[in-house]
Amino acid sequence: MNDYIIYEQPVAVNIRNFLKCEYLYEKYSYALSQEDIWSIRSSISTLIEISDFVLRINLKVELLKELEKSKVYINNLKKNNQIDILKCDEYHEKINVCLDKLNAIEINPSKEILDNDFLMQIKNKLYIPGADNFFDNPSYLNFLSSNKSKIVDNINNWYLPFKYLIVASELILSIKRSNSTFVKCTSNSSFFEKKLDSESRIDLVRIRFPNNVNLFPDISVNRQNINVIFKYYSGDKIISKTINDNVEFELSLPGIK
Repeated sequence: MNDYIIYEQPVAVNIRNFLKCEYLYEKYSYALSQEDIWSIRSSISTLIEISDFVLRINLKVELLKELEKSKVYINNLKKNNQIDILKCDEYHEKINVCLDKLNAIEINPSKEILDNDFLMQIKNKLYIPGADNFFDNPSYLNFLSSNKSKIVDNINNWYLPFKYLIVASELILSIKRSNSTFVKCTSNSSFFEKKLDSESRIDLVRIRFPNNVNLFPDISVNRQNINVIFKYYSGDKIISKTINDNVEFELSLPGIK
């Protein structure tokens, strides 16, 4: 069980997209690992969501650019003795694999979903309340009632074109998170402000609290400034209110210096 909860806020648009990829994959992977029919349905719905997301943006180009920047970043860490040689080599190997796999993608991975009549039938009803029911789509119930290993094989094959978009996103985020330390900070009542160094490139704001604390940060960030308002939720309607006391927390600012 984790002792801390970490809130993250992206600064750059591409980092926001990588975080979305990570979130969608975690949702997809967890649902697929479950045995019940509703979880399997959820994994397929999330796979369609991944497809829609990838279709809207040129994620491949964003990833290629950021992977190349990550190589430079890791080399700088090595020069400054901030990362051991084995870890550096491991990152370089993973980056090179991702670069090769991404460069091998010739068409948008979403095309395979769009060309699948069965999945498109599901997608066309997915965003209409109650429309993805079994009495209107008996083929879906038949599929979900078949052998579990066969179902998983099918879903994994549908996911395969997206695999290295997700792997590369997670690798980039892992590099940023693992090489940035948390620093203790204190707010002025509910408010915290930090000016950013103009020569630094901050990609992500991370705030860490002990788990099970009724407290969360409302983070606003750009290239020059971080503003945080600390809030808590109150009552059965979960109304958010600003806190009156000073808040002690930990702050991490991953990026490429």
